[in-house]
Amino acid sequence: MLRVAIIRLSAMGDIIHTAGVIPHLMESLNKKYNNISLTWYVDSGFGDILDDSLFVSKVVKIPLKKSIRQKNFKEILRIYNELRSENYDYVIDFQGLLKSAIVGKILNYKYFVGFDINSIKEKLASLFYNKKINIPYKEHILLRNATLAFLAFDFEIPSMDTLLIPKKFFGVREYTFGIFESVKVLFVLETSKENKTYPLESFMELSKLFNQIGIKPLILSYSKPLPNSDCYYNLHSLSLSQIKSLISQMDLVIGGDTGIVHLSWLLGVSSITLFGATPSERFSLQTIKNLYIQANSMQTIAPNEVFVLAENLLRQQGNI
Repeated sequence: MLRVAIIRLSAMGDIIHTAGVIPHLMESLNKKYNNISLTWYVDSGFGDILDDSLFVSKVVKIPLKKSIRQKNFKEILRIYNELRSENYDYVIDFQGLLKSAIVGKILNYKYFVGFDINSIKEKLASLFYNKKINIPYKEHILLRNATLAFLAFDFEIPSMDTLLIPKKFFGVREYTFGIFESVKVLFVLETSKENKTYPLESFMELSKLFNQIGIKPLILSYSKPLPNSDCYYNLHSLSLSQIKSLISQMDLVIGGDTGIVHLSWLLGVSSITLFGATPSERFSLQTIKNLYIQANSMQTIAPNEVFVLAENLLRQQGNI
């Protein structure tokens, strides 16, 4: 058996970008090895998104961030002992941070693979690896992940055109939300950073534009419910498993550069990603049905610009 460990602790968008290359990698590995066990180490705050994966044999959810923040040394010792008990042929650190490199170093392995010192965000992390991969940090995140994964096994790296065609990674549990229109459009309100978040006022204007063509969008919020309105529906505080189910039922997802919007690409659902604070050339997942808008800031993206792109996309798909 070939035993492989993936380290990508956080955040959700980065986890999605990593998950996107795994089906391609497994396809190549299956041609060479008869039996493969794939374990994914992830911070417990994001671990549920990996449940029901078609390729991951085991998801290890580590409460690392919480334990460090709370200075819970007993829990940190427990994590250390758990990591120390595991053995792998290959450990691949997709995160390239000091904390992820330390997690990998604790594991037992033959090969610990990561980015070299010229290709990594936290250069000290590269000192931990015994197989180092070079690819410029400015390259697209999918290509960086694929280069790391495929060169770990000395495989040929897929092209970006190949990587952008998502292969099925998740199994999705069924949840019923019961508030959908015939054309299902989802707005993702919140992101991890304010400068990546499309303003609520702009989403309100966008809702009214959709109302004019008979569509009442659904707005997904996390921190608290939105005020009742005839212009939109609102769901909030869903679990990651519920979010996967929700997105899989949508015709179109719109929001900032965040993991939930990127998840729509991996689930084969149409999306429009709004880029303000982050560069689209590194993170966009553009296909015929996954589009994006780039601007200097989120505040300068006009709701009408988003609506025109969305309406055209829905028409092309035969939704309206």
